[in-house]
Amino acid sequence: MPRFFFHIIAENTFLDDEGTSFKDDQEAMLHARQLASEMVRSIGVVKGAIVVENEDSGGLFEVPLSWSN
Repeated sequence: MPRFFFHIIAENTFLDDEGTSFKDDQEAMLHARQLASEMVRSIGVVKGAIVVENEDSGGLFEVPLSWSN
């Protein structure tokens, strides 16, 4: 399973240096959306994004922190 890294780019930047394994890009996207939604709900972050990177192919996609489910 590929490892994905979820970098938080906002007022402060937090780089994910551990990553998490997911079956595919769709599972990683779902995780990024859930993470963004939780961040907005819990700490009120509305500016920024989660940039998802695959260890094999590099950057994949970006999820805005204003995402809502």
